[in-house]
Amino acid sequence: MTRITLTVLVKETYRDRFSVVVEGCRRQGMAVEREMMALGLFSGNIESDKLTGLHAVEGVAAVEADRPIRPYC
Repeated sequence: MTRITLTVLVKETYRDRFSVVVEGCRRQGMAVEREMMALGLFSGNIESDKLTGLHAVEGVAAVEADRPIRPYC
């Protein structure tokens, strides 16, 4: 399977339980690489077939796959 790099946004009402949301995503198979608690975001990667499981984690507001940045010419 292909691994997808992504960013997860934590719901505003779950900011005080940020680490619980991160752990829930880890249990779904996400390898968390960076936590930005002050922004309510964390990023990492996951197998593409496990992506839908992240949406079911309590406290997750949004999941967005990273897109490659291409130079503008």
